[in-house]
Amino acid sequence: MAATSVARAAGRRSRRLFDIFVADVPWTVSSKEVKEYFSQFGSVRRCQLPFDKDTGFHRRYCWIKFSTPQEVQNVFQKDSHILEGAKLALKQQPRRRRSQRSNQSE
Repeated sequence: MAATSVARAAGRRSRRLFDIFVADVPWTVSSKEVKEYFSQFGSVRRCQLPFDKDTGFHRRYCWIKFSTPQEVQNVFQKDSHILEGAKLALKQQPRRRRSQRSNQSE
């Protein structure tokens, strides 16, 4: 039974993987606005903009998940990304294959 729960947890973690990490998001921008901005490059499956429970403001960074790897490449083909006058800092999240994950756990 423990092996089943471990496999389920690993499946949930793999679904949480995102394609792009975005930093320096302006305080005034909502997750809806971030998603709308990045949708010009392709189909945004998910945008996660975490909030600080104490302040109620978001933490000025987010993760974006696209439908295809080509859409991710479309984002990085543009030199800079400006949202409400602020330049966003983007970093592509490495895609890890199953074999890489199992090798690292050994």
